[in-house]
Amino acid sequence: MSSSLIERLGEVRDFRTTDGRRHPLWVVLLIVIMGTMSGYLGYRALGDFAQRHREDLIEALKIPKGRVPSYSTIRRVMMGIDFDNFAKVFQSWASEYIQISPGEWLSIDGKSIRGTVSNSNTKYQNFICVVSVFTHDQGLVLTQNQFENKHGSEISTVQALIKTLHLEQAVLSLDSLHCKKKTCDLIINSGNHYAIAGKNNQPKLYQQIQVNTQSAVPLTTHTSIEKKHGRLTKRRISVFDDLTGITNQWIGLKTLIKVERTGQRGRQPYVMVAYYISSLVADAEIFAQGIRGHWGIENRLHWSKDVVFKEDRSSIKAAHAPANMSIIRSIVINLLRSNGFSSVTIAQRLISNNIPTLLALLQ
Repeated sequence: MSSSLIERLGEVRDFRTTDGRRHPLWVVLLIVIMGTMSGYLGYRALGDFAQRHREDLIEALKIPKGRVPSYSTIRRVMMGIDFDNFAKVFQSWASEYIQISPGEWLSIDGKSIRGTVSNSNTKYQNFICVVSVFTHDQGLVLTQNQFENKHGSEISTVQALIKTLHLEQAVLSLDSLHCKKKTCDLIINSGNHYAIAGKNNQPKLYQQIQVNTQSAVPLTTHTSIEKKHGRLTKRRISVFDDLTGITNQWIGLKTLIKVERTGQRGRQPYVMVAYYISSLVADAEIFAQGIRGHWGIENRLHWSKDVVFKEDRSSIKAAHAPANMSIIRSIVINLLRSNGFSSVTIAQRLISNNIPTLLALLQ
């Protein structure tokens, strides 16, 4: 077993009174992680996992008094753990578990948990949204935070999250929602670079980027052609350093990136153009890889949580549980991917209910 993971789980603050503790908190959390790795979703399913492997778990985890946590204990724990404390512990573990090299690209993006929506028939909907920092190449979650849309915003949550990152010369990629001067400032002051999409939410900047990229000669370009799912796509990425007309309040800004996509869907031609701002001076091919890699957070993290772990359809909705279970799923994804499983689904088919294998993967 990974002593570092167990030690970190032991740092999660226990909200229960001494009289109400039948099981150490780390034991409950570890069983939830192992059950989730095996595809058990929901409180009763996780309780069934614990009962099914009762003897093996008692022996392997040295559980006192010869009993495993019931589904009601699991429910109480996941609802009661303070999310901020759990997220801090997760980040501490992940920062040791994941090695980030200078120049590595990381996506930052938010995902709403649709199952937590309340007042769905009105414009005053409320729901939980989780913001994650995700490595492009490794496909791992470095840290995450959450907010309720009626009491916070993705922009302020991302800005707060950037302040907690202990990285050096990494490249943080974000969508156009985060094309903000303050966000750029925070990233530069944290010792890292940014690559952020630009749109009409910053009209002056957006219009000036269009003007500059139309009139200037690019520093470097990269072109690729892809045929996939009956769609032929040509991508041309051009990098410019002409910042004429752009205020120096965009801290660290050094390059403008123009992404042109042309192709054919069936018999219909299409043309799409997107723009990015960046503090990085690099070859167009690097930007091409980084910009495409940004969307891995949708395909490899958000998709996995929704489709494999059924996060949006989960009946776990009360108190801190939805956000806490999101951390559990991130831990599972990190463990499986770092142990060589590119597909969470394939991993579950191979390791489900195999306690020795599950414990070995935690080493």
